[in-house]
Amino acid sequence: SIVTVYDLSFVHYPQVLSTARRLYLRLFTALSCQRARRVIAISHSTARDLTQSLGIPPEKIDVAAPGYDASVYRPLPPDEVAAFKRAKGLPERFWLFLGTLEPRKNLVTLIEAYAALAPADRLPLILAGGKGWDYQPIFDSVARHGLQSVVQFPGYLPFAELPFWYNGADCFLYPSVFEGFGLPALEAMACGTPVIVSDASSLPEVVGEAGISLPPTDVSAW
Repeated sequence: SIVTVYDLSFVHYPQVLSTARRLYLRLFTALSCQRARRVIAISHSTARDLTQSLGIPPEKIDVAAPGYDASVYRPLPPDEVAAFKRAKGLPERFWLFLGTLEPRKNLVTLIEAYAALAPADRLPLILAGGKGWDYQPIFDSVARHGLQSVVQFPGYLPFAELPFWYNGADCFLYPSVFEGFGLPALEAMACGTPVIVSDASSLPEVVGEAGISLPPTDVSAW
């Protein structure tokens, strides 16, 4: 048998789950990996985590990184992107984050950095994605800095629209402190959009030398 492990967030962020669910995942992920003939990890970061957190021998683990659909995630004609922005009422230029609104995504740090910029040096910031858990501090940070007019929350984005959002952004920002892989950063790069990510967990693997990696909680760096 072969088992694939996407991440061990339930180990590092146990507060996101009920006690029963956390114990179930901890027990049966470890048991499944121990009993399997081979274990697939979706990043070298997850592979190291399997060894360090669950004691899985590294020689038993194979890394198979996710890919993207090149027919979907690609640079789009500028006129189509401009038409999409008009239809959605989006600003001509903006910075984009896409992901669940939750503490692991480290958006409060991003907002603090954004607030520290001179207004003339920043573009509108769009924080897209559905609400996860403990998301209120994100909205509180925006309100505390009086950024309601320049920080937008469009909510969950339909899959079919994602290439247009990526193409439309001047830059894709992904300050997450923990990711099994970080597929949105890869999708943004496939669309030709510059990316800035945290230098945490798997994200430096995803962007390589094609993006900028920053310490996740260093507001001045962001």
